[in-house]
Amino acid sequence: MIQVGLVGVGPQWERFRPALARLRQPIHVEAVYDPVFARAESAAKDLEADPIRGIRALAGRGNVEAILVMDPAWTRTAVLPLLARQEKPVFFAPWPFSGRDRGIRPAALQGDSDSLIVPAMWRRFFPAAIRLQELFATEIGQPHEINIDLAGQLTSAPTDLRRAATTAAGSTLESLVGWLDLCRTLFRAFPTSASVTPVSKSGDAAALGNRLFEFRIEYPPLAASSDASGRQGENAGGNRIARLTLRETGSDKTGTTTEFVQNLLAGGRPPALVTPTILTADASTPWVPVVKLDCEGGSAELTSTTQISWQLSSAKPTHETLNADRSEEEIMLDIFCRRVVGGLVPVADMSDIIRPIQLLRDSVGL
Repeated sequence: MIQVGLVGVGPQWERFRPALARLRQPIHVEAVYDPVFARAESAAKDLEADPIRGIRALAGRGNVEAILVMDPAWTRTAVLPLLARQEKPVFFAPWPFSGRDRGIRPAALQGDSDSLIVPAMWRRFFPAAIRLQELFATEIGQPHEINIDLAGQLTSAPTDLRRAATTAAGSTLESLVGWLDLCRTLFRAFPTSASVTPVSKSGDAAALGNRLFEFRIEYPPLAASSDASGRQGENAGGNRIARLTLRETGSDKTGTTTEFVQNLLAGGRPPALVTPTILTADASTPWVPVVKLDCEGGSAELTSTTQISWQLSSAKPTHETLNADRSEEEIMLDIFCRRVVGGLVPVADMSDIIRPIQLLRDSVGL
């Protein structure tokens, strides 16, 4: 069993609470801190833990082996240097950057500290994403193209609030970094180059006056590419490609591509009152765009965290729902704890956020 301290019991905590409840045997919360002490007391009572009035006091407790940061509130990323000095592993659930300039500090911290800091790269642990990787090996072959429409399908949005939320969900730095991380996971390779270009689309984009941009990323080719049945893929030896479509959300719709990227970088994090979770009936379920994959021996679509459809080149599509599988939150916490006890299991680190951001800068020469 690993004894942990919990920092913050706001919205992110509510998302992870069910997963932590299922992991009560390997994980026990010993102490809880929240800027609102009454909330810390309430959560601590439910968890049979001690409420703590300060982050430093929580991190310094001898019976706390690791720290789960769910909602840092006013501390934002400033909590990371403090926790790193305690030399205890940290799982950091929120988006860690509040803007371009403030993103430098976590990057430097990861390089200078021996402490384990694991950001929540939750998209790579979707049950549907894990199942896709199984299908790559057994049915449809490796992917050679991934298309993700982060602009959203706004024409079917029932309310203006959902319409605005879709736009905010897809066109943020956090969203772009997260979906790029999924592409890297599915391709099992780091990008080699990237470019950003404006694209023209009819329909809701024109009606709303929004411009669309395509972020095109190239990945190294597969060596001796072949599908599960041994057939050579059409794209064998060629670069693999990911295309992500983003929507411009600011008031200025006449800037250059470079200015669009600069605004995306400067935004840093989603708007406080319009978040991806507002798009679903279940507030704990994130908004997921359709992710389309062309593979060596077929194709696939990821349509939610737990739903995929796939087909071989000459077969009818197969639809799968993976509600019985472990959630991405449970998988992330389980992997983090196995690493804390000395396992060799690979985990995310701050470089998994820094690299996509640098790739975005490089795409327009910043």
